Amino acid sequence: MILLNFITKILKITTYMNAEISRKFTSGFWALLFVCAVPMMAAPLAAQDAKPMTIEADDLLEWNQTDGLYIAKGNAVVVQEDATIKGDLLVATYDPDSEDKTVETVTATGNMSFKDNDITASGAKLIYSVKDEDYQVDGPKAIVTGARGTITASKSIVLDTLDDKRQHMIATGNAVYNDANGRRMAGDLINAFFDAEGAMETVEAEGNVNVRTNTGSTASGDAGVYDAVSERATITGNAINTDGGSQMRGARAEVDFKTGNSRILSDGTGGRVTGVLVSN
Repeated sequence: MILLNFITKILKITTYMNAEISRKFTSGFWALLFVCAVPMMAAPLAAQDAKPMTIEADDLLEWNQTDGLYIAKGNAVVVQEDATIKGDLLVATYDPDSEDKTVETVTATGNMSFKDNDITASGAKLIYSVKDEDYQVDGPKAIVTGARGTITASKSIVLDTLDDKRQHMIATGNAVYNDANGRRMAGDLINAFFDAEGAMETVEAEGNVNVRTNTGSTASGDAGVYDAVSERATITGNAINTDGGSQMRGARAEVDFKTGNSRILSDGTGGRVTGVLVSN
């Protein structure tokens, strides 16, 4: 009987120790798996179908399951298909109550840069929407460059993709658009509109508007619209056209970027157009 009780106690102790070893091993295994998985973001992001995302950093990778955050610090890099986001600090968010843990946004700050097949961007901060592929680049030196030109702003540049796949870009604060042919359009606010294929349709500018052709002539005013198809710009409100030392003033200026020709028109209410012509 004594021997039987002794054997029973031994079995209980052995069972407890095996359970503890199994628990600790399992805990350690998942901890190791987390450490290995987070740098590649494979485990939590696998549900993103054809868009796997990887993340790496010099100093820290953190997975906050309570708040739905992945945090990377120190030369952090996120890569998803053709998109690469870099920054001193990257924070990826997802819905913690969702089953697939699909990343919704990536925010990058500190030495931020963004690159995909279409554009490169840099600034003080980037907020990137993974699903819609929209983004916001904050200044003071926000810049977005694509095949057709470059846009800069002191406050922010925001790209919004509409339901029909057309895109709307808003640049705020000393905004300047320079196209690949040396043409320029500037204003306090610039709205650029693109078709579903990414081709520019129109550019609208407001406040301290200034346009420049590739031949060097300029036109300024309160507001302006550039039509990418006709390659013509119309400037309204205290319009001034300048070419070298010559200058014309009126209610509206029209500029043909293909030929470099321009003209000044009155408002049709009796106001006159004036000009000072200087021979070279």
